[in-house]
Amino acid sequence: MITPTHLQARRKFIQLSTVALLMPLARGQSATAKTSIDLPESHGYRDACLLFNSRLKPKPAAVMKCVTEDDVISGIQWANEHKKKISLKSGGHCFEGFCMADDTLSLDLSNMNAMSLDPKTHIFTVAPGAKLRQINDFLLAKGRVLPAGSCAGVGIGGLTLGGGYGMLARQYGLTCDLLMGLRVVDAEGKGHDCDGDHELLKACRGGGNGNFGVITQFRFRTQKAPSHLYNRRFKAKNLTPAKVKILLETWFRATKDLPRDAFSAFVLNGNSLTILLTHTNLQSQEQITAMMKPLEKLVGTTTRYYAPLYPAAIKAYYGRSGPLPFKNACAGMLRGFDELDEIAEKLAQHVAATPGVIWQVNTLGGAIQDQAFADASVFAHRDCSYMSEIQGYWHNAASEPNVIKAVDAIQNLLAQHGINRHYCNYPDKNFANPQTAYFGEHDFLKKIKRLYDPTDLFHHPQGVRL
Repeated sequence: MITPTHLQARRKFIQLSTVALLMPLARGQSATAKTSIDLPESHGYRDACLLFNSRLKPKPAAVMKCVTEDDVISGIQWANEHKKKISLKSGGHCFEGFCMADDTLSLDLSNMNAMSLDPKTHIFTVAPGAKLRQINDFLLAKGRVLPAGSCAGVGIGGLTLGGGYGMLARQYGLTCDLLMGLRVVDAEGKGHDCDGDHELLKACRGGGNGNFGVITQFRFRTQKAPSHLYNRRFKAKNLTPAKVKILLETWFRATKDLPRDAFSAFVLNGNSLTILLTHTNLQSQEQITAMMKPLEKLVGTTTRYYAPLYPAAIKAYYGRSGPLPFKNACAGMLRGFDELDEIAEKLAQHVAATPGVIWQVNTLGGAIQDQAFADASVFAHRDCSYMSEIQGYWHNAASEPNVIKAVDAIQNLLAQHGINRHYCNYPDKNFANPQTAYFGEHDFLKKIKRLYDPTDLFHHPQGVRL
């Protein structure tokens, strides 16, 4: 742990410097390693502010690239002395850039990516900046897997704290449901190890990133990796809004009772539809095939099953490495088709009218709704078996305003019809009452916030309020 003498020396050094500040090293670090704070006048400031979403141009007061927990403590001290709030970046994939909020000290944890696996207990210990590609490569080589998202560059820190879902979530639970322990540094720079039924651990299972402190270590239960990922796709083109509604309702019925190892996504792009279906157990194939028969009669193309080995198959969903410009957000946590019945055709019209706009619904449910997971977490939407998301992309700057306008129009349509519960890892700066939308009844989270961050040092723009 860093000493008061060291902290005084760091404070003096920070106050004297106006450019990239080289921080003293934590125990065990190489004498040649350096950690820096970049201020707006620093040569490296603009590069330090790059996010996955290149549409965003964040303007933090400073960016500190952390390598160790001692660096985190020094950053907290700097923020307190300079009266700056702290935002936290692990992978930099936040849709609205809240991980690097304006006029904050952004603690960049992306270089904190150490990981280990206990060969006996299969407990996975990982730092917050590790990316999903790194985690998959590490665990799959050992025959294990951590249920998480699919985008390769997402950091484990932000993903876990908001819930964390992907194609294995129905089978094993959300990423936060596999979280069995962590280490947190609070607003005073004090470290806390949490496991078991600790209230802070519960709050970090779905309570969102950047609310209570800096998590410097996660400890997860892992699962035996699937051998294969069985895939099948259904496609339809030149759809009218009326046909989209029929297909959507049929898909909701077909996926209502999917086996737990199965995942499906309804992806509407313009007037074309792709329905993705995956599962990990060969035994589920017969049941799923029967459930999908009504869809087969309505779509234009149905692929045969293909079953690549899981380590290779998951790479097909890694997505682009970025950065790239986009406007994406959650478009509602849903219980079923009834919530979309009245607006499905109008929604389809909006999607078809603007190139680059995609509307998608993903299956949740399964293990996510297990009572034990619900009791041990604060994830507020376990009763929702589906999640809708809106995506907007463009290839040239001239298209940006139209795409964003279309995305906002769809969000307004959904909000006007009472769809106002959302996934905090897919934020939209325009959400009304975001704390309620993300966290539901959040008095418990306020209590934890008061205990570990009573001055609101960790100020997520849509996070828990005191």
